Amino acid sequence: MLYVIDSHCDSIQKLAEGKQPLVNPYNFSKKHPHLQFVALFCGWPKEDSEASYNRAMRYFGHFHIAREKEKDAFVQVRNYSDIEKAFSEGKNAVLLSVEGATGLKGSTDVLRDFYYAGVRVCGLAWLSNDLAKSNRVYENGEEDTGLTDIGREIVKDGNRLGRIWDVSHLSDKSCWDLAELSDKPIIASHSNFRALASHTRNLTDDMAREIIRRGGMIGLNLCTAFIADDKAKQTVSTLFDHLDHCLELGGENNIGFGGDIDGIGSYPAPLTLETSVHDQLIDLMAARGYSDELIEKVAYKNYMSFLKKNL
Repeated sequence: MLYVIDSHCDSIQKLAEGKQPLVNPYNFSKKHPHLQFVALFCGWPKEDSEASYNRAMRYFGHFHIAREKEKDAFVQVRNYSDIEKAFSEGKNAVLLSVEGATGLKGSTDVLRDFYYAGVRVCGLAWLSNDLAKSNRVYENGEEDTGLTDIGREIVKDGNRLGRIWDVSHLSDKSCWDLAELSDKPIIASHSNFRALASHTRNLTDDMAREIIRRGGMIGLNLCTAFIADDKAKQTVSTLFDHLDHCLELGGENNIGFGGDIDGIGSYPAPLTLETSVHDQLIDLMAARGYSDELIEKVAYKNYMSFLKKNL
């Protein structure tokens, strides 16, 4: 039995805008039970921490309404046994994450509130905030000072809760600071490899090796700008080159899907949004000649192993 796990999608934003349900025709598998990490975005440009907190609260509200309206489509999971139960019953599942933690307001109390609401994964910054610098420091000409003192306290408190920390969107120094402070292996929920595409949202090989060394996870991102610098090469074939690169770094057990679905403007050819993106990716992996064992690892087994140890 094949399952699917993807560590990042932004579909809740479209849900909040009334554009579509949380489970739509392309963001979940149509063939296999699917666990999707759904990101609560609370670091919007030009929002202060209070406004970002309020945005997160709205997203929580929309999510809980969707959980009732779409109860036949998905269930919320908070721990590993919830995932096992959902999959054994052939159900889709959703695990909440935070992308850009400006909305935490630098408060460990808010961090705990989010945890008790079911958030298990947290990325500290989308834009630089009072917790950490983001990858955008380089395009903005800022100094990369890494995690702030407040950010360090948030990480320490999150460690006590068992938080999984996500380095996608962090600056290089913030990434290394977080890797040093986190009690658990870190993940890059939706990042590719800078060796193949130079965008600063991607991981350097040293970052990737550190994630692999510690038993973390890397989620392959479908954003075309993170696949190749040359637009002509921004295809699924080149995305699979990133997979091959991870294998070369020793990450066969540390790579999965992190599609960034509904968070990107265009998708690499030949993907379409007419049907499940993940089902298409699995078929394209098979067509490329990847073994059934590797396809299963990327599709779900690597993340299942990680979550069993760390969720």
